[in-house]
Amino acid sequence: MRSIMRFLLGSLPVTVAAAVVLMLAAPAALANTCKLTLVFAVQPTTTQVQTAMTPAVVVDVENSQGQLVTWYNGPVTLTTIPVSAPEPANNVVDAVNGVATFPALTFSAVGFGFELQASAKKATSSPSQPFNIVSQLVRCQPGQTCSSQTVSSDGTSGSMVAGAASTSDVLTATGGGFPLLSCTTYGGVLTFTVTNRSKIITLTLAASIVQQAHKKFFDVCWGSPTPFITKDGSTSKFNPGNEEYEGLLPSCRWGGPSPCVVVQYRKCGAVVTTVFAPAGDPRVGY
Repeated sequence: MRSIMRFLLGSLPVTVAAAVVLMLAAPAALANTCKLTLVFAVQPTTTQVQTAMTPAVVVDVENSQGQLVTWYNGPVTLTTIPVSAPEPANNVVDAVNGVATFPALTFSAVGFGFELQASAKKATSSPSQPFNIVSQLVRCQPGQTCSSQTVSSDGTSGSMVAGAASTSDVLTATGGGFPLLSCTTYGGVLTFTVTNRSKIITLTLAASIVQQAHKKFFDVCWGSPTPFITKDGSTSKFNPGNEEYEGLLPSCRWGGPSPCVVVQYRKCGAVVTTVFAPAGDPRVGY
């Protein structure tokens, strides 16, 4: 009997200790489950300035196990990366059952490579996928040409006409919002994008700049994600600051490289240049 009592009494501290450990561990486990995590369910996309982003950005509020926190109906805020970028309008909404939808997210200035970050109750999301805010966005239909209106930056203006293609595409045109290219000498920078179609870009350099320059011919400065042949026959050089290849364009000739300058002429004191380019996303200026 005495040995049995020793066994029972000896087990009591172990049992109590185990209970205490379980009681202490439970709040920690609960806190870990209730810790909020913010996830982009619908990522931002390239959008025209002063236009609501479509489709609307959606942020899910989840716990640490990746489950939707349906009890959370508080505010979720979107901020822009880098911090120097303008904050979008309508960037704070209340979540509904753990889902925050931003149907009227609008940007007031153009720019490239923006990211969004969501925050709520001391929780912060990972950065979103990059996107651009452009001056114009046109949806090109299969079998049809499409074109932009004129965009301008610091005395340089231009427009683009994209050729027909068998698939749909998105054309964008933007004036400014990007640093000067390494070969830029006059005016500003224009950006045109269309993925699957060749294009004709018409550039105009303002008469006031032409008059001050005292030149007969103006080289066209080109920037592209991929290398191209420049005016002197060499391959364009990579500019790490802009993360693209940049250089002056050659004149077009039969069997020659493209992009290239088709023609350049004077009109009312301004210089007008026509450029032919294959599919891609160039930046251009003088």
